[in-house]
Amino acid sequence: MTASERVHFDTQKPEKILKRIILTSSNPGDIIADFFCGSGTTGAVAEKLGRRWIMADLSKFAIQVTRKRLLDIHHSKDLLNEKKKEYGNPARPFEILNLGNYSVGEWKDKEEEFVKFILQLYQAKPLTGFNYIQGEKEKRAVHIGSLSAPVTIDEIKTVVDECQKNNFKTLDILGLEWGYGVNELAKALAKKQKVDLRLIQIPSYNELSSALVGFDLNLFKIPDEIVEKEISKNIKFLELPYLEIETKIKNKSIELKIADFQLPPTPELAEISEKIKDSIDLIDYWAVDWNYQGDTFHNQWQDYRTKKEPRVDRKASYTYEKAGEYQVMVKVIDVFGGDVSKVIKVKIK
Repeated sequence: MTASERVHFDTQKPEKILKRIILTSSNPGDIIADFFCGSGTTGAVAEKLGRRWIMADLSKFAIQVTRKRLLDIHHSKDLLNEKKKEYGNPARPFEILNLGNYSVGEWKDKEEEFVKFILQLYQAKPLTGFNYIQGEKEKRAVHIGSLSAPVTIDEIKTVVDECQKNNFKTLDILGLEWGYGVNELAKALAKKQKVDLRLIQIPSYNELSSALVGFDLNLFKIPDEIVEKEISKNIKFLELPYLEIETKIKNKSIELKIADFQLPPTPELAEISEKIKDSIDLIDYWAVDWNYQGDTFHNQWQDYRTKKEPRVDRKASYTYEKAGEYQVMVKVIDVFGGDVSKVIKVKIK
């Protein structure tokens, strides 16, 4: 393995080995799968050999390494033409899907039990007599989002309205999945109605399974004293990151600027807090799709940290060929592997 190829991942394999395997067992256009992808060698080699690929890994670190390896693939060694110093081509558009909640299918048709279970883990007191407020914790109203759909701005507005009518000044909304752009819009909406809103991520099924070893998650029954003494310290309900993007449009050109990026306080963040001089230091990479169609995200622009350049650029710009209304989607990945997305509607004249 060459020094330029090494990404400092313990289980990394040489690209030459994967090249031999892929060339002898597949044809261009075939799909290559690696369900324990590690540093992403299989996908990188498949990409450079004209194959499609699927990769999976439980480790956020592995996903981080793999993602950056694919983003930087144009600088890597070409595998079909030894005379070329670099591969030279960008990776084709790819998606990263979080399937941590894949087992929620086992909870189908158990929405009511699920709500009670999450309220217990969140250590909130169940409430009755409301349409959308399901619990209370430290005088904050609590609402649990649906099992089967992302939490939307409409859902949040409905809960905020109920809080205002019932004199709740503070509200926590917990969700497994979130609609795009919900965070900032929801905070602004709640602020107008004088409700202090927090959006809280429910841990994935895998995280719950790890913390609840020995318990059947389908039963939704765990003694309260076990939750308080043992489980609560192993389960993290974290606020969603905050992302603020400033937009400048002149003629057919657009400039995006990361105005602010904040992560909720965690022990991991506390460990590196002294090294953080600016919120931009918390970003590992960010990418932009300048014409997001609501389906696959296309990495049409990206910037990411490297050892030589440990800080990403705060600005990104683009010039459209035609006037019209566009959706711009921004994805930001933090240094701990978490991500937040934002969709911005722009009108180009």
